[in-house]
Amino acid sequence: MGAYPVPAGGIKATLTGGNTVGAALRERAPRADGYRHLDTPALISRLLQLRVNTYLFCIWDCATDFDDLRDEFLPAAAVAGIDVIPYIVPPSETSSYGRASRPYRLDYVGWAKAFAELAMKYPNLTAWAIDDFEVGENAELFTPTYMREFLDVAAAIRPELRFYTCAYFGKATDPEFLDKYAPYVDGIIYPFLDGRNENTTVADSLGACLDEILELTEPRGLELIPLIYTGRFLDAPLHATPAYCTATLTTTARYVAAGRIPGVIAYGTQLDDGPAPSADNKALYGVGRLALINNRAQTPARSSASASQRVRVDPRLNRYEVSFWYHRWFLAPGIDPGVYQLELLIDGAVVWTMDLHEQRWPVWTNGDGMEGPVDVTKYVADRNDVELTFRLRVLQATAGSYIDVGVDHVEALGLDIRNGGFEESGDWTLRTSGPLVSVIDHYLADRPARIFAAIARCFDLPAVGPGGE
Repeated sequence: MGAYPVPAGGIKATLTGGNTVGAALRERAPRADGYRHLDTPALISRLLQLRVNTYLFCIWDCATDFDDLRDEFLPAAAVAGIDVIPYIVPPSETSSYGRASRPYRLDYVGWAKAFAELAMKYPNLTAWAIDDFEVGENAELFTPTYMREFLDVAAAIRPELRFYTCAYFGKATDPEFLDKYAPYVDGIIYPFLDGRNENTTVADSLGACLDEILELTEPRGLELIPLIYTGRFLDAPLHATPAYCTATLTTTARYVAAGRIPGVIAYGTQLDDGPAPSADNKALYGVGRLALINNRAQTPARSSASASQRVRVDPRLNRYEVSFWYHRWFLAPGIDPGVYQLELLIDGAVVWTMDLHEQRWPVWTNGDGMEGPVDVTKYVADRNDVELTFRLRVLQATAGSYIDVGVDHVEALGLDIRNGGFEESGDWTLRTSGPLVSVIDHYLADRPARIFAAIARCFDLPAVGPGGE
């Protein structure tokens, strides 16, 4: 463990690989060995456009990844002024027939020696990292004795080479975990997911999360490098948006400038020119819908997410009704009865409900089963205006699976509803309690390009951190 090798302005990094859409920039044709190798010139070009100064090189997707790192990418990155941090996986992510960090696989002494020797030849290899230490069987392998063995091998060759592991919020705020690994790691890579809530929608909790972790890492001399999902997180109901990426990277830039963190990693940034997958469009019509979401977090009863607007009542009519369509998506194991309830309210009074366990069709549904529009006459007659609300409510405490309820194509008889298709961002007041989320979800076909541009703008801004001027 050596000097603090942080570029001026802080680490501005990206990491691709794994289940990231559009991240693998590989040559079109296989080489003589039968593999499609990394397209190093194309990757370097995109990294420079993204304004990164560090690349976490994931060795997992292809058997030739390490060869491409050693023989092609490292020297090209050195010329381009890009630091490199190889990122390898633990036993829980190592397959005997599929993805694995090759060629050394679970021989971390071999990995330590190889990376240290490469760092001697290419000083832009500044650190290396192993994913989740404490998941499943991983902790059985990464004992203090074994970690000291492979780190001593690296230190004997390249003392300056730094070493990191990944720690989600639960581990990053666990003193026992930090005490266990503090003697062996230089810092942790922290994937930000709105604390324990596991979403890539809420950005404004990032500062509080960093503060909570830093209270534990700073006294232990551990660096903290937040990782921001700028692509997809498989257990999040919604993917990151350009606004989310801008907000989170703006926050991390302030912490870098204050000298509290060495930098940030934008994870899953789509590097090809492909559009967002069409399946990401969850709207009934158009590209917009209301999304009422619960994450996999511990959620107490009476938590809710809602969208409301005040609407004018047409006094000329003697009948009033509201028509809307809804759809629910969920993450296995499914939804138990009496846990989630979707409601329509008029001025705070519940006028329609649906236990989402009873909504058995995985399709857009109009109103109550086959009943269609809801008669709200007795709730709005003789009124000038009323507040119309859609609300997802948690009736029993729950955890471990998310639910995403979409509402779209809201129409009415006798009520002047605006933006009922949710194609715009306004007109509805969004409210939440507990970890639930209420958001107007818009599908952007060019979302990857917009996110790429947003990251480049954030990384291009001057910021002075440790090692800056």
